[in-house]
Amino acid sequence: MKLKKAILFLCAAVLLLGLSACGKKADADVLMREAKTNANAIENCSASYVSELVFTANGKESVFKTNANCVYRAKPFALKSTQNTLLGSTATGSVSYTVTDPDGVWFYSNTGSGWQKTSAEDVGTTPLEQIDILRLTESISGQKYVRETEINSRKVHKIELTFQSNALRSTVETIVTATGMGQGSKTIVQTLLENAPAVYGYGYVDESTGQLVRLELDATEAVNKIFQSIDGSGIKVNVSRCVTSGDITNIGKAPAIVLPADAAAAQTVQAAG
Repeated sequence: MKLKKAILFLCAAVLLLGLSACGKKADADVLMREAKTNANAIENCSASYVSELVFTANGKESVFKTNANCVYRAKPFALKSTQNTLLGSTATGSVSYTVTDPDGVWFYSNTGSGWQKTSAEDVGTTPLEQIDILRLTESISGQKYVRETEINSRKVHKIELTFQSNALRSTVETIVTATGMGQGSKTIVQTLLENAPAVYGYGYVDESTGQLVRLELDATEAVNKIFQSIDGSGIKVNVSRCVTSGDITNIGKAPAIVLPADAAAAQTVQAAG
């Protein structure tokens, strides 16, 4: 009888411990802090970046879409980037390489008219500086744990992120430039950003590696409110879509970056500016 009671007590204790562990949420602050550190220590990876902005200005619709993919390697530093852009009805594509050789760091680009080579000696080479979607981490100001979920059959922590308004700078600049708003004012973008509401998105951290594997930002409501709050403007802007997302994949097993022979043979040109 005593043995039976002891077994029942042990089972109950194990069950209580299990329930306690299940009810305890992971610490979002710790997860994101470590994920950012891990991201900046990536030796090689592949990454994607997708952004879409759709708005109307005085009834005329404008569409801006970007789809980019890159391969990153830290030592020696190298980056291959392929980008496709849609501006209205005009589609463009480009490919570029940034590579290190005994003479320094060089940027090779081809937008369809042949390869050009320029010095990139002062460029930042860390993942947070070079990978488009990871640049968003610099604008994160807060995080809250949501739940465990799965991405591509891998268990991940889903974390709600709060972003500083600076994450919207390029979007606001695009709309201001496209509409002619502000008539060349150098302060209008900053003024609009100072009136921005809270901006939210999601980050996904791999449970087993602690690596940030995906970021999502839907700023449609926030950007729309920025432009709806302008008083006295002759340009009425309505934003119907403003989303950004990206994935980090092939961490530690990205393909090699090989500079094409015709790019390697390009003549060096002086960087603009």
